[in-house]
Amino acid sequence: MPNASLIQLLIIWAMVLGATLSVGCTRDETDAAESDADSDSDTDSDSDSDSDSDSDSDSDSDSDSDSDDTDTLDSLCEVDATLPEGNADELFNGNHVPTFDIYLPEDRWEDLTAHAMDEEWEQADVCYDGKRIGSIGIRFKGSYGTLYSCFDEDGKLTCPRLSLKLKFSKYDEDLRFFGLKRLNFNANRYDDSRMREKLAYDLYRSMDIIAPRASWAVVRVNGKSYGLYGMVEELDGRFTENHWPQYPDGNLFKELWPTDTDEEDIVAALRTNEDAPEVSGFMKFSGAMTDAETDEDILQVLGQYTDLNQWARYMAVDEAVLSYDGITYFFTDDGSWSHNHNYYFYEDSREHFTLVPWDVESTFWINPDHATPHWLELPDDCSTTYPYWSGLATAPGCNPVFRALKTDLGPWRAAARELLDGPFAEETILAKIDAHEALIGEYARAKETPTEYTTFDYALEDVRNTVKQLRSRLEGLIADE
Repeated sequence: MPNASLIQLLIIWAMVLGATLSVGCTRDETDAAESDADSDSDTDSDSDSDSDSDSDSDSDSDSDSDSDDTDTLDSLCEVDATLPEGNADELFNGNHVPTFDIYLPEDRWEDLTAHAMDEEWEQADVCYDGKRIGSIGIRFKGSYGTLYSCFDEDGKLTCPRLSLKLKFSKYDEDLRFFGLKRLNFNANRYDDSRMREKLAYDLYRSMDIIAPRASWAVVRVNGKSYGLYGMVEELDGRFTENHWPQYPDGNLFKELWPTDTDEEDIVAALRTNEDAPEVSGFMKFSGAMTDAETDEDILQVLGQYTDLNQWARYMAVDEAVLSYDGITYFFTDDGSWSHNHNYYFYEDSREHFTLVPWDVESTFWINPDHATPHWLELPDDCSTTYPYWSGLATAPGCNPVFRALKTDLGPWRAAARELLDGPFAEETILAKIDAHEALIGEYARAKETPTEYTTFDYALEDVRNTVKQLRSRLEGLIADE
């Protein structure tokens, strides 16, 4: 049996390498019908960062969703009029592992799989626990580590399965599922425990950090099970309306950091309101950050445009779960530039912004070979680069945001203490792991759920042991005055 360090090294290496039954149109016809009319910028920048842009303008309803299709789907699953506007909390409450059945002609599924890297939509009939959802859009999702590296140089699929995205409104702009327009199914390629994503998101939420809801589901295609997937809420207009009902239509930015000042880049980062971009609020924010002369001045600007208490709580959780692919990791090629990823900013009121985590699978493990300095450390030379997976990274402590946060660590230490004594207390977090195992163990151990490195049980034990190490690590960090 491999040890935990070997598993971690294998994870790093892998990161480096990184039927509807009666659909009436061809792939070319489907693509032509789309013509980008739904204003979805389905472009992954990295690490499953493919949240669709959301302008609620899904006007490309296909004529394929006709009465014949309805009859076909009715024969596969029963009608439940409560599904469209049900409470999504029921979907993510972690009390049940639902099954999603996807039906489309086998040749269409094979073609979709062969061209997975194109991330194009295909039409399919979908049922949820034997209840009809309707005729919707499906596509594969991901980036280098979870999609592109799953194909060899000859274009042959080498991974046993890929992550999926469902879009309920793709062919019927009014169709919803538990009030949602989209839903993500993550293959969790690098997590044989199937736990890390759920544990991390729940810790953020337990500390009043707005974050996606997550749970699990079994996915079957034309009756064939592809095993257990991580099911994650989409960050879109439904998400913003749910969390900011007083300001539901603000700007949602993907991977746009407070020091990004280029207007073209700011507009490109929009995931809502793309049709009529108005980004003056963020430009004022980033401009003020750039103009601030001292770290104390930068902290004052952060406090004006964001909630410093939220930053403290966010960073406490980020430290607790040890996110290796989040806001503290600034990738670069030569040190002349760098940028982090896997987060959003939402303009929750005029010229005020909230940070939201995304894609947290690379958590709850410790990489002893990681060379980048901690964000609390300011190196003598900020042009220095450090090996990071297949590339390079710069020190996060050189970034103005983290330099500013370091000037007052009291709130961060207090938040970390609250976390350690509360949601991240050893007894509490281990009890959650036990409860999750009871829920998903049957599906995670099934032969249909592929593993990458080891068994579900060994990986789960590694997570339990890592929790203890992460708690000790965080205790040491907050004790270091």
